[in-house]
Amino acid sequence: MKLTKLTAALSITLLLNGCGGNPVIPVSDLTPKQSRYPARIVKQGDSLYTIAWEFGLDYREVALWNRLSPPYHVAPGQKIRLGPAKASEQSSGKWSRTVVKALANTELRAQPLAEKDQKDSGNSIKQHSSSASASQRQVWSWPSAGRVLSEFSPTEGNNGIDILGVEGSPVVAAAAGKVVYAGSGLRGYGLLLILKHDEHFLSAYAHNSLLVVDEGDSVRAEQVIAHMGSTGAETVRLHFEIRLDGKPIDPLMYLPARQ
Repeated sequence: MKLTKLTAALSITLLLNGCGGNPVIPVSDLTPKQSRYPARIVKQGDSLYTIAWEFGLDYREVALWNRLSPPYHVAPGQKIRLGPAKASEQSSGKWSRTVVKALANTELRAQPLAEKDQKDSGNSIKQHSSSASASQRQVWSWPSAGRVLSEFSPTEGNNGIDILGVEGSPVVAAAAGKVVYAGSGLRGYGLLLILKHDEHFLSAYAHNSLLVVDEGDSVRAEQVIAHMGSTGAETVRLHFEIRLDGKPIDPLMYLPARQ
């Protein structure tokens, strides 16, 4: 009997000590560290613009990294870099010179990657100044007449604003531009339009029930481009975003004050 009690006590002690030891690490935590510049495989319905949008990147840089020139056609199964090539792949600048030559006389007035990686602080300040100047020149209009349901909050996963409305109400272009994407290939956005306004600005109009413009169309400011709906959302709404050089910005900082 004493031996039985001693064995039981020893077992309990070992169990308690085991509970106080190092936690078991999930297998997923043991996987190799991801590359600094991962890649994305193009799926059906993807475009260069939606891939850049998904990762918060400037479409011009993604085009440069992948040696793409306008109109930036991509095909399912194609591998798209999400960062610059490794130094070993640039072959002492040969890769960079090839890219720049291919992009000559296009809208991408980009520098070779070797030079881009060596920008000094003065050039960086100049680039930010250019973007800021562009934001001051661009004039915006409200894309819908409804009230704002939720505001810009990247920490909560909202990269734009949601505007309440009724099924079928008009959605208009917030500024003049060109339709660079029309479809439902970007998860969570439903039936989506992306407009390019200039070299710096893009805007997105999500959850539509119907699109009335096609990719490649030029649109005027306040032109009807879609009808509001609930595709990819729980209720009828317009999700509206503005991107400046690939980064989401608060639309309420740019839209005019309502009366």
